[in-house]
Amino acid sequence: MPTEDSVNRAMLEAWRTRGELLLQHCAACEAVIYYPRKRCPSCLGGRLENRPSTGEGRIVSFSVVHRGVDEAFRQQGDTVTLAVVQTDDGPQLVTRIVGADQGNVGIGQRVTLFDGASREGLRLPVYRLLGASR
Repeated sequence: MPTEDSVNRAMLEAWRTRGELLLQHCAACEAVIYYPRKRCPSCLGGRLENRPSTGEGRIVSFSVVHRGVDEAFRQQGDTVTLAVVQTDDGPQLVTRIVGADQGNVGIGQRVTLFDGASREGLRLPVYRLLGASR
């Protein structure tokens, strides 16, 4: 789990309380930044603000993990689908795809943020296939 500090506190709080993904935006160069940082990696500016993600994106890459699945994830089955999601906001992030048969997951598929999975009380951003009912 991530260690909470002054840089990522707002993002982690949004996950915990609202199931919302916040992304940093640089006021100087308008870069969208993920993971939270003290300075913009594009222009080194320090005027960063948090804004909610659109919550949608597409799968760039994925892998189905069949072995060594942590007990915290066993409630969702014996396998975990890890993916790199290119968010519509810009940044890519490594996440899990939930609520789908692994045979239905594919590169290029549209996904949406899913507020429903937690680990030891800390919500982490996970996605589900767009149009999936769960």
